[in-house]
Amino acid sequence: MKLKIADIFLGLLAAAGVTGAQGQTSFSMQLVADNDFAVFGGTATGINDLLYQNNDTWSQQIPDLSTLNFTLSAGDTMFYVLGMGGGGQENISGTVNGVDITTIDVSMSSDLSPYLTDYQNQVSLSDGGSPAAGTYNASLLDVQTAFPNLTWGSPTISYSDAVIQLASPNGAGFDFASDTAPLFSFSAADVGVQPTPEPSLIMLAGLSGLSLLFFRRRK
Repeated sequence: MKLKIADIFLGLLAAAGVTGAQGQTSFSMQLVADNDFAVFGGTATGINDLLYQNNDTWSQQIPDLSTLNFTLSAGDTMFYVLGMGGGGQENISGTVNGVDITTIDVSMSSDLSPYLTDYQNQVSLSDGGSPAAGTYNASLLDVQTAFPNLTWGSPTISYSDAVIQLASPNGAGFDFASDTAPLFSFSAADVGVQPTPEPSLIMLAGLSGLSLLFFRRRK
């Protein structure tokens, strides 16, 4: 029986490990932040998507704790959590796909707040402004602009913060400086997420395989 080109192509994709371009791209989070947070998708070299704005006042973070579900775009291999402080102790804790964030490899960036539109004006207000109220919306463009200028290091784990003690799986979370807004970076693979390759890479793998097949047939 003669094979159709489409059958050959699908077979080559399967051999390359990209059958149907399907990967486990979804993940879930249960996070609590003082004061607020947002979630982004991207790669090790940049931010591509805004996935979520929390928009809960700090006092409602624990009562409103729920499971949040996200899907990474094709080509994205990382996700990022932007912690947004509004005064006092700043922290973030919780789980991703049931994994405590303090038990996996996480990097914390330098402060993004100078790049976030009106953020520093807001946190200078007596009540911490919109970050403390949980209503500050981080702009995707602002975060993308800041990204190349960030420096990265290891976050500080805290066991003493009152919010962390109430909300985290093991009484631990990450602290950051008052009124600042750092990014926390996570590799999707560390929490069991296998991102979908970009369509162009899938097509390239298929075309390379087809070229090899026809070359062998001509020989």
